[in-house]
Amino acid sequence: MAPVEPIDLCPRFAYPGAMLKAGAGQSSQPDTPAAVEEAARKAMEGLPDGNADLVLLYATVDHAGALEQELPALHRFTGTRNSVGCTGLGILTDGGESEGESGVAVMALASDTVRARPFVRDALKGNDGVAGQDIADAVGPDPSSLTVLLADGYKSRPDAMLDGLSRAGHSGPVVGAAASENGSHGKTYQFYEDRVTSNSVVGFSLSGAFEAVIDITQGCQPVGEPMVITKAHENLIFEIDGRPAFEVFADLVGKPFQQDLRRALAFVFVGLPPDPRQKEIEPGQYLVRNIIGVDAQRGILAVAQPVEAGQPLIFALRDGQRAREDLQQMLERQAARLEGRTPRMGLYFNCCARGSGLYGVPGIDTAYIKQALGEVPVIGFFGNYELGPLAGANHLLTYTGVLALIAE
Repeated sequence: MAPVEPIDLCPRFAYPGAMLKAGAGQSSQPDTPAAVEEAARKAMEGLPDGNADLVLLYATVDHAGALEQELPALHRFTGTRNSVGCTGLGILTDGGESEGESGVAVMALASDTVRARPFVRDALKGNDGVAGQDIADAVGPDPSSLTVLLADGYKSRPDAMLDGLSRAGHSGPVVGAAASENGSHGKTYQFYEDRVTSNSVVGFSLSGAFEAVIDITQGCQPVGEPMVITKAHENLIFEIDGRPAFEVFADLVGKPFQQDLRRALAFVFVGLPPDPRQKEIEPGQYLVRNIIGVDAQRGILAVAQPVEAGQPLIFALRDGQRAREDLQQMLERQAARLEGRTPRMGLYFNCCARGSGLYGVPGIDTAYIKQALGEVPVIGFFGNYELGPLAGANHLLTYTGVLALIAE
């Protein structure tokens, strides 16, 4: 695993009255050299007074084969080799979203009061806990720092990585997502300086004179009232409110879904509290987990997380209209926390099951964010899972959008 050295963002350049400068650009050109140049030059428009000191790069997988040759060009355009990023099923900036087509997105950052520590960890598969501990050692224990993780979506176990971070004393917020692709390569790619790798986690931490305003928006909304798991073992739910779990599920989804259980499991999920000791689930404060199997005869549901008797549970449904409403509510909460301040930049990690697959039309998330924030540079991608803080701890999230706004 490679050593990590802290990098001071912009010790050379001073921007009067601004702790952080950022710019974002994207390109839909299928030619990789042209796409990288177009996105990078647009991003550098946000830094008119000098070079970048950290660059984020997201690209669709069709660019992966040529990117290693183009990373030196990216560094020439931006003035720094300090770059991290990954592939995504789609990419996004404040200029819009790119789904189902070629896309490259670049963000360039520079500051005289914020420190960044970029990092890479190779040989990730089976070593997530150790990787988490190594990253915690590299970025330091500052609880006010923000750590961004971009991990291989096929080779990572995010819960183990977050547990490793926690056990090593890391207590600050973590955001990020899993690198993804469209299935044409069977692997995802991570970018670090001049390298294109797989089976890795890359990322960076930010520390210094800023506030990270972080919130999540749920793509799956509650249906029915909260319930209590009354009998369970590991990830199997036997009873809910004293009734067979499958019977409760079947009553909730109705006859159309009962006749096509495979379709039902693509739209209906469980919502669990971030802390299993919680006795109630607060609005919006739940972890969405797939129902991975049913046994109608024995009345059992299998879910993608261990559960305990006495734990509250809700059922949740993928619903585009209610997801729009939740996105708007998230942006209103963030505006209240900002108290009139304009953020310098935004990082948005969007689930690949959102976008046009959720809303029926593309570009909804970025349109709402743009309407709420105005001319604030934002960058992100569509990932296989998301990471973010919830109820005071960092968690694996699914079907969510995680928005981190960086403000003074």
